[in-house]
Amino acid sequence: MDDEQVNIKKTPLYEMHLSLGARMVKFAGWQMPVQYESIIKEHEAVRSNAGVFDISHMGEFILEGKDVIKFLQHIMINDLNLLKPSKGQYSCMCYENGTVVDDLVYYEETPEKFKMIVNAGNIEKDLQWLNDHKKDFDVNITDLSTKRSRIAFQGPKSDEYLQSIIDIDLSKINRFFFAYCNINESPVFIARTGYTGEKGFELSVDNIHTNKIWNDLINLGATPAGLGARDSLRLEACYSLYGHEISDAITPVEAGLSWLVKPKEGIEYIGKDVLIKQKAEGAQRVLVGLDLVDKGVIRGDYKIFKDETEIGFVTSGGYSPTLKKTIGLGLVKRQYSDVGTEIFIEIRNKLLKGKIVSTPFYRNV
Repeated sequence: MDDEQVNIKKTPLYEMHLSLGARMVKFAGWQMPVQYESIIKEHEAVRSNAGVFDISHMGEFILEGKDVIKFLQHIMINDLNLLKPSKGQYSCMCYENGTVVDDLVYYEETPEKFKMIVNAGNIEKDLQWLNDHKKDFDVNITDLSTKRSRIAFQGPKSDEYLQSIIDIDLSKINRFFFAYCNINESPVFIARTGYTGEKGFELSVDNIHTNKIWNDLINLGATPAGLGARDSLRLEACYSLYGHEISDAITPVEAGLSWLVKPKEGIEYIGKDVLIKQKAEGAQRVLVGLDLVDKGVIRGDYKIFKDETEIGFVTSGGYSPTLKKTIGLGLVKRQYSDVGTEIFIEIRNKLLKGKIVSTPFYRNV
């Protein structure tokens, strides 16, 4: 057995996934379920009912200290003055040139204590980046990624189902707010956030409670859903995926996330000068929605053409179970980014006709 196989990680729900008949794949160094019965059925269950996802492969850090807000203001592009205890915020950490270290969510528990959730493939890089930039800030960073598990519970019936087994009033948790509570007496951190375009929640729990809470959610009527449905759902909602819409070669402004770039008067943050300038002047490349007129399937990295000129590339693509057709996102030169522009996508050495369309394709939050 090679070193890569030995080092591959498993979440506390690994055996549960096998018992449910999941097809497991390697993703960001983890064995994860890509699907159970069917990606399309799992996708449709989240759109019409509720689905439950194992997202324990993602990272979870605690940042504590009297300078934690100052530190995050220095390292994040969003403005923490918009936060308060019990509220979370989506943001990016950027390099000096404005490209993205990672996109993430952090939650203010107190002005001196924050919880941060980061992408699975970036855990080590993010931890290194945070520690490298602590400098003289009074901040302590603890990695809880393998000590706690994370579960997403998403869909239009998520509130109705969950309210029957939780000890707080879910109607009082607004989007991006969180609370500590109990699900059938198991302690849980719950946030009204998600990555599907539906209302729902993301939970963080100690590993000893993971299997019980997973079963509790499935027993409510939720469908177990894998990475396949997670990707098709987020694509319909046009949420960025690191390594696709944003990366160390793509800025938040190019990716349509210019609303994250805040002026933060009097505060210098990493990448600020480049991003503020790019936001004011407009990026040379723009993220757009793609619709295929000819028959085919859009996939990431396919080249995009206008007439015979290459104008960009597909960042993400695939079949939309909701719209019953192939959809995609692409990064193209700004002068070709108007909705309705006819373009061609190179698929298997053929140029297939498509057009630029408005986004998101679907969103119900």
